[in-house]
Amino acid sequence: MIVLRRVYDGVADHFKIRASEWVMLWPAFGLWFVLQLDPDMFTTSPSFAVLADWGEESTWAWFLSGCGLARLFALTINGTFRGFVFSPHIRATASLIGAAVWSQVTLGFLMAWLTTGGAPSGVIGWSTMVLLEIFNTHRSWADVGKQGLDAG
Repeated sequence: MIVLRRVYDGVADHFKIRASEWVMLWPAFGLWFVLQLDPDMFTTSPSFAVLADWGEESTWAWFLSGCGLARLFALTINGTFRGFVFSPHIRATASLIGAAVWSQVTLGFLMAWLTTGGAPSGVIGWSTMVLLEIFNTHRSWADVGKQGLDAG
């Protein structure tokens, strides 16, 4: 029970300043979830044509779950263990993983728009995720070395 309380306090104490990182759990787990519900989702729109060429829905679901779990791990340990100085490094790594995944999704939608008649709106939506992850990476690296100053 003490460990759960410590984790809860660590998450709650930093939730507000890490909100953009917590928000990025939604596209990772959300898209993973809908790929579980509809394992033939890539056949529903030409916007998914290039992503389908690069991998099956189950493969993409595996990457998305890894992205979401890396983020959840990073945010759970953030602030939970006050003496652990590598929390911002782990958060930055999770953000870089997210940027890598979302950049591939964005590129897939861009290529589909240019070659198979996919919708250009997907490029805007998914590239927003990339930009947010770049912002999150910058904020995480800015926190390196601050543990000794403000413990979190």
